Amino acid sequence: MMTGLKRGDVVCSKAGHDAGRLLIVWEEADADFVTVVDGRTRLIEKPKKKKRRHLKAVSGLHMEIESQTTLTDADIRKFLKACEPNLA
Repeated sequence: MMTGLKRGDVVCSKAGHDAGRLLIVWEEADADFVTVVDGRTRLIEKPKKKKRRHLKAVSGLHMEIESQTTLTDADIRKFLKACEPNLA
C-alpha cells in the first residue's frame, strides 16, 4: 500500500488508457484509491478514481489546492503544462 500521495501531488499514470500522462491528485478516496484530474479528459466535476499503485509521484511537484470552488480546469491544464519541461 502506497500512502505517500496527498491532495495536490502531481503524479504520472503507470497503467490504464492514460498511462504516461500527468495528473493531479484531487482527493484521497481510501487507503487504496485516490481521485485524479487533468483538466482535459478528467475534469474537476468528474474526477477519475485510480488505484494508488497505478500512479507514480513526480518528485518535487505539488499544486496547492485550498478550495475546490476557486480552481478551474484551465488552471489545472496550465499547471500541468508548466510541469512538463521539469520532467525532461
